[in-house]
Amino acid sequence: MNKKILYSFVFLTIILILLISIFEINNNHKSNPLSDISNKSIKKPIILVHDVSPAYFNKLKKITSIIDKYNCSNNTILFVIPDLENPYSGGKWDLRKNKEFVDYLHQLEQRGYKIELHGYKHTYHEFNCSKSESSKKLHDAETIMSKCGFDNMTLFLPPAWALSNDSTYVILNHNYTIILTDKLIYPNGTIKKITNNEYTWYIPKNEIEYRKHEALFDYKDSQYQFYISLHPEPVCYGGGLAILDYFLNKTR
Repeated sequence: MNKKILYSFVFLTIILILLISIFEINNNHKSNPLSDISNKSIKKPIILVHDVSPAYFNKLKKITSIIDKYNCSNNTILFVIPDLENPYSGGKWDLRKNKEFVDYLHQLEQRGYKIELHGYKHTYHEFNCSKSESSKKLHDAETIMSKCGFDNMTLFLPPAWALSNDSTYVILNHNYTIILTDKLIYPNGTIKKITNNEYTWYIPKNEIEYRKHEALFDYKDSQYQFYISLHPEPVCYGGGLAILDYFLNKTR
């Protein structure tokens, strides 16, 4: 009888040790966001391309070539500046004067890219202003976009993320959803938390590996929908495009 009890105790102890070991292995696996980046339960990242303007035509082509490589056009939003004047250009970058660029945007739209609004002239904190000022800027921006064939915009990304309470009211009242660094604000005032980071801002080549793993870690670790922001000029500097390529390859 004593032997049976002893054998039972030893058997249960072995089972308990095995269960603890399995738990620790699984727990360590889950705690490392890089261990299973292809986990299909995670929503695919949404790509936000800021500063879409004829001024950055060639750079935009470099970005979209990588996005197309991984079939991510349907997850990409192009935020267009209707008439870039930062720095002052005398209307050189007004979309209405750049038919080739507008035609290219329509081609991208047909391939699944979404065309949305990124301010008006992208001057410093241009929508950190009064209701009357923001109403006029929004009207002028929409007029240019409409004349170029873009009439179905529903998203607004403020230049430099800067908004006043008055301009927020005006933009929401025009049925735009506002995208900020950590949240979406819907036209009815509802707020939804997001993760929105940028990893390609003028990255020297000796920082590429660090930024690659930082982006993947944040993506896997995020409890919200993940957005990755890009600016044409910075992403085409140094290692930015390499980071984008790596990230989209690992998250497709």
